[in-house]
Amino acid sequence: MRFSARGEYGIQALLELALNDGRRAPLQARTIARNQRIPLRFLEQVMSALKKAGMVESVRGSQGGYRLARNLEEIHLADILEAIEGPIIATGCISAGQAPCWHERELGYCIVKETRETVRSAVLEALNTSTLQELCDRVKQNEQNKILMYHI
Repeated sequence: MRFSARGEYGIQALLELALNDGRRAPLQARTIARNQRIPLRFLEQVMSALKKAGMVESVRGSQGGYRLARNLEEIHLADILEAIEGPIIATGCISAGQAPCWHERELGYCIVKETRETVRSAVLEALNTSTLQELCDRVKQNEQNKILMYHI
């Protein structure tokens, strides 16, 4: 599976909020954009979609910005991607919108379609069980490993 740039930016933006105590203090969009190397205008579109989905809330004022609207354990990667990109679907059959392919006409089924659905289900399972909390834990573990390696 391939994430779009919007999807990756959404995950990175929420991760930036999560790692910077994003439940309490708001973080400005330009700070998120700078830290994650995301174009600011693009980030604003992504944050708008995340706000509409109820994952972030915006705070107005000079100390305003964005903060997480839910706990880290409640935000799944599937939620993030669907908020930004829409429903996660498998790519369509090459005969989509046309007459059924020869497999369906002659055999009554299409093994490729069945395989595609199996892959889609596995991807959805992985995305629905991966949370923002798990990503934060991985980042912190990787940072800890870097520190340990530096001293060797």
